[in-house]
Amino acid sequence: MVIEVCIDDFALKKRESYGTIMVDIKTHRILDMIDSREYETVKDWLKSYKNLRIISRDGSITYHNAITDSHPDAIQISDRFHLLKNLTSYAVDYLKKKFKTHISISLPHGEDFTEEEFHPPSKADENRKLTLKEKYDQIERLLSLGYCKTKICQSLNMDIRAYDKLISMTPYERYLLFQTKLMTVHDEKVNLKMKRVNEVRELKNAGCSNREISRRTGLNTSTIRKYLDENFNPVHASYGKKKEGKLSPFIKYVDDMLTKGIMGYVIEKKIRELGYEGSSSTIRHYIADWKRRWKFYYDKSQEKGIKTITIERKDIFKLLYNPTEKVKAISQELFERICSENPCFKKIHDIIWKFKKMLIDKNVDGLKKWIDNAQNLQIREISSFVNGLGRDFDAVRNSIKYVYMSITF
Repeated sequence: MVIEVCIDDFALKKRESYGTIMVDIKTHRILDMIDSREYETVKDWLKSYKNLRIISRDGSITYHNAITDSHPDAIQISDRFHLLKNLTSYAVDYLKKKFKTHISISLPHGEDFTEEEFHPPSKADENRKLTLKEKYDQIERLLSLGYCKTKICQSLNMDIRAYDKLISMTPYERYLLFQTKLMTVHDEKVNLKMKRVNEVRELKNAGCSNREISRRTGLNTSTIRKYLDENFNPVHASYGKKKEGKLSPFIKYVDDMLTKGIMGYVIEKKIRELGYEGSSSTIRHYIADWKRRWKFYYDKSQEKGIKTITIERKDIFKLLYNPTEKVKAISQELFERICSENPCFKKIHDIIWKFKKMLIDKNVDGLKKWIDNAQNLQIREISSFVNGLGRDFDAVRNSIKYVYMSITF
């Protein structure tokens, strides 16, 4: 029987001791584990299996030498996972020197692009804004559509334990859980008012006149008449309705001016001309919150201001591992803008994805051309990776030629 095996190292005790694991490529079952990755130990183990013909491994020189000396005729295949991991690690090391943790990307001039077009809010961000009651309402809706628990939790970015707790509660327990501080205060006021209402009604049933009730309770007669009305509702008519602030009628106008990069003091002047009578601090707080919410910033050194969007470096790095459509924080338009303003990133992105395409297409003949293109970038980190490929060229070619180690993106 010919055995096709993958050998790799693993940590026995992190940063202190490492071992070697042997896995059957076809069945993915562990064949053996040894508490060393030293040349002699690995070679002796390999010699104990006379019928090894195909061996997949990482780029370790030790493993290369042990396999060559124990099974000189075996086909050695460089593991694709380690190739891609090493390439992207070198790329990230290089880009960390070029990018700060937060990167500003300017938006096109002369066009009204919205924040959502360039940096669409993720589903997780939207779910975080939901109250517990809103999440429970969503759970009931999804259950009615036939969703299972796992799918619901994934859809709402919810922990399964939180889901189980909500579902197991009684309606009254959920009501108490959903109560906000304002709702609690409101309920206390309603209960207090109903005590007064019941007191008035009991006195009336006892035969007291409205004037006598007023003398005993301290309430005026018009209030007593309201309390005696069977249709009296202790909940204020405006409860639950958001009161419109002085700035509310001008919000859309303010948003439009902020999107165009107009300064705060100009915005205040404009809306006061339109009839705004509120305080300056209200405007300042709204503008600060708007900028924080949408992460727009303006270059104050320019007369008109340059509208930019701020992106986290870690989101840009995700583009090295995933196609643009799978990186929720970055749209296609924003990706193109990043590449346009940062040629260093475009070079790295292109060279990584060409390498991935070469693996997927099994384009063995394209390896030398890719190496030449990578070297021409004259980036020290990429050159280090390429030098490693050169030292293990045959195994790298085999990783492209053979499909023992699958690769997906």
